[in-house]
Amino acid sequence: MTMKRIAHAHDKTPAWRRTLGGLRVLRTLTKVGTLALLAGLPLAVTSCQKAGFQGLSVMGGTINDPANKSLRRGLLQFGLDEACKEMLKQPTALREGGETAGSATNPTNGRFFPRTCSQAQAANGDLVISFSGTGYTYAAGVHKVTFDAAATVEYDQDFLMSGDTLYGYFRTKQVSKPDIKLRVIESTLPSVVNQLTGFGENYAKQLLSDRLRDGFTVRRNSNSETDFRTGIVQLGTWPKVGYAIEGGLTLANDRTEVHEQQRDFIGPIEIEDDKVIKINGKMDGAAGVNILVMDGSTGDAWIQKYLTIGDATPPPAPPLQMIVAKQGNDFQLQIKGNGRYWLVFDNTSTIQGGAAPPGNLFDDRAAVVSFAVVSSDK
Repeated sequence: MTMKRIAHAHDKTPAWRRTLGGLRVLRTLTKVGTLALLAGLPLAVTSCQKAGFQGLSVMGGTINDPANKSLRRGLLQFGLDEACKEMLKQPTALREGGETAGSATNPTNGRFFPRTCSQAQAANGDLVISFSGTGYTYAAGVHKVTFDAAATVEYDQDFLMSGDTLYGYFRTKQVSKPDIKLRVIESTLPSVVNQLTGFGENYAKQLLSDRLRDGFTVRRNSNSETDFRTGIVQLGTWPKVGYAIEGGLTLANDRTEVHEQQRDFIGPIEIEDDKVIKINGKMDGAAGVNILVMDGSTGDAWIQKYLTIGDATPPPAPPLQMIVAKQGNDFQLQIKGNGRYWLVFDNTSTIQGGAAPPGNLFDDRAAVVSFAVVSSDK
């Protein structure tokens, strides 16, 4: 994972130079922030200049003045040219419930993988993104639903400063009607799959529509840490998350709910500059859950199978690492070596030597995993 830091200037640095540093930071912020168009949490680190944040924060309330929105938009514009490029690098989390229902702290209920993206600027300066892709989610009775989706979203983009912390706001102005096409619907009662197809399509459409309607907030502090949340988070606040690791740069901090015979793919995690990735967390609900680290290409192939085949399949190649997390216990593992990886939380009976759910039709023991991913030096 790339992490480049430039030592911040001291008091002798002119304010105008610190402010120019802020322009470069905002460019980086926006390129990273657009990954979260559907409220995803990217596992990548980009460059940051601490001086830039200080240059903006010393402007006090001036930068936050509502009359200066055009100025703030002008700063954000520096990075919007690469919005689609960044969006295509990462899947995004899906959660049940709109933001008013507390989805910012609800566990992940699926992933959406953008495959195509185009962007434009509206006449009023808003950012317009058109995208398509494929995803998976879970619904009681239906179980796994995979789908293709496409939509166009218009965002009113802005940012505000809270001390040395920058809050990037992407408010949804308009959403075209999402086009949802069902790929796979899984049910424990195959005879009623056809009856559930309409429900599965509507569930996936509603889940995606909620994410698009909420917009998202990007928070980035002077230490390069970046957080993403669905909806508009009040300036100076942030929803509590499930797990944290002290030391290093936090790349992801979230919860995911993995039902029986399901799995969730986190990543891709890209490691550069000989960094070490630490993954710590805690699992509750199920008796145990399999946690695997897969190399990038193997993970890609496994995801494709998961999106196109109803039943869970074993990994196409042995995992690089595997542990079984027990109910109520903390777990930890590390990834070393430059490259591209996927982290997989697996609650199926397909993993050799792993934990397996009991398979009781009327007793689905979902594994709820709270986890954090941190990049640090060796």
